[in-house]
Amino acid sequence: FFSESKPTTIHPMQVNGAELVGVENRDWWNAVWVTPNMDSMTTILNEVAKKLPNGTLKAYQQYSDDESVVESSYRVVKAVFEVLQKRNIKYVENDGIGSNGQKINYPIEVLRTKHAVCNEFTFLVASVLEAIGFEVALIIIPNHMFVGWHPEQGGSTLEVLETTLLNNKDATFADANEIAREEFTENVTDKTIKSGDAQVIMLDDVRSYGIMPNDVP
Repeated sequence: FFSESKPTTIHPMQVNGAELVGVENRDWWNAVWVTPNMDSMTTILNEVAKKLPNGTLKAYQQYSDDESVVESSYRVVKAVFEVLQKRNIKYVENDGIGSNGQKINYPIEVLRTKHAVCNEFTFLVASVLEAIGFEVALIIIPNHMFVGWHPEQGGSTLEVLETTLLNNKDATFADANEIAREEFTENVTDKTIKSGDAQVIMLDDVRSYGIMPNDVP
C-alpha cells in the first residue's frame, strides 16, 4: 500500500472565488447565496402580504384592482422593495476573511448586520422573489450586480431592479426600476452580455443544473 499526505485548504462558506477557478458556468454558483428558505423569510413575506390587496401574496396571479398579471407582478415586487428598504440596510464594504476570494454575507447575515454591498443586496431581494415564486435573474455587469424578474410567467420580457437603492430611504421602487433599466440597456448596447463580460443568470436554469441554495439558517 502507498500512502501520502497533501495539504488541504478549507475556505469559509462565505467565500466566493478561491475554489471555483476553471469551474464550468462559474458565475452560476452565485446562486448558492440566494436562500429562499432562510429563517427570516416567513416574517418578510408576512410583511409583504400586508401591503397587498386583502393581505394576499400572489405570484403570477392578477389582483382584482389590476388590469393584468404584469401590473400585479409589479405591485408585489414594489411591496418587496419597500419592506426591505425599511430594514435600513447600509452599503458597507465587508471585511476580508483571511482567504482568497470575495467574502459574501448571506441574506440572513445582511438582515442581522444591516450591512451589504451590491451582490449581497441582490441576493437578498432575489431570495425573497424566489420564495414568492417569481422567475428571477441575477444580472451581472462589469463590477456590479442587480436583480431581474419576469413580469409574466414564462415570458420573454425581463424587468430589473437596482437593489443598492434599498440603502436610500428616499428612493422609490420606480427609481430603482428605471436606474436598473438604464444599466441593463447600456450593457446590452455595449454588447457586454454577448462578449461574456455581463450575464443574465436565470435561477430556474441554475436550479435545474443542480446548483441549490446553501443550507444556512
